Amino acid sequence: MVDAEQLITLLEVVERGSVSAAAEHLCRGQSAISERLKKLVEYVGEPLYFRKGNGLVFTEAGELILPDIKRLEHALRDIESIIRRRQSGQLGDLCIVATSLLANYYLPPYLEKFRAVYPNINLYIKSGERYWDNVSIGSVDVFFYEGEVAPPDLPYYFETVRWKNDNRIVLGVPDGHPLARNDLVMFKDLQNVPIVWREPGSAIRRAIEREFRNRGVESRHFIEVADIQSVGIMVKSGLGVGFFDTRVLDQHPEWGIKKIPLEKHEIISVNFMSAPHISRRSAVLSKFLEIINDEEI
Repeated sequence: MVDAEQLITLLEVVERGSVSAAAEHLCRGQSAISERLKKLVEYVGEPLYFRKGNGLVFTEAGELILPDIKRLEHALRDIESIIRRRQSGQLGDLCIVATSLLANYYLPPYLEKFRAVYPNINLYIKSGERYWDNVSIGSVDVFFYEGEVAPPDLPYYFETVRWKNDNRIVLGVPDGHPLARNDLVMFKDLQNVPIVWREPGSAIRRAIEREFRNRGVESRHFIEVADIQSVGIMVKSGLGVGFFDTRVLDQHPEWGIKKIPLEKHEIISVNFMSAPHISRRSAVLSKFLEIINDEEI
């Protein structure tokens, strides 16, 4: 069977450009690194890299296995991180990754209570869909996200449950807008109205666009922004109308945006939480989830 340590050594040597640089990074002697490479090449039966200019590049055989070596390296980092966190009891750290909507409008009351009870624990909160890409699973305690925006593939020991599913979607319009006089808005009325959208990856946008398609409605004029705060500012400025979770508008009365119900629809935005199985949770995460599951907050 191929040796994982030899594969990681190959990756380090080529990426760093020399045996000596890889040896220094891996805290091994150059002879040990060279021996690993020799055994790997003998096992494969053909060269895996060659020198080009001042660096090293993979041969065709090396390029063939490169993606899997990188996945192996990523997995080994995750395993190492999990072991370190388990051994230390995760004293002092809690890492949360969440979509911006949940980080800014759903989690704060729970974080406030957690901080009050455990003031010495450091919180790392990374919000926004961009954190889903290339995230090291082993460094994250818990994910919070809307159903249309799933995190990267999670290991088998992660569990996913619904969480705080009270997202109610309304249309937000600025004062003075013609639709502000309506008690109910029909989707067909929005076809020629400028709409302020969040980025394509957001759950609410996907749900609304799906509803538009099902009704044969096309949004012909729009502005696209990065986050829900930007949607609010643009709508407040009169540049268009936007779709909001009611919780967002309730927390921003200064925007002066009127909430108008939409005609009966099938728009569903469900929140989810993914965390390791109880047997793999750190002590800190277990304490946090006790507060997260408090129905009185």
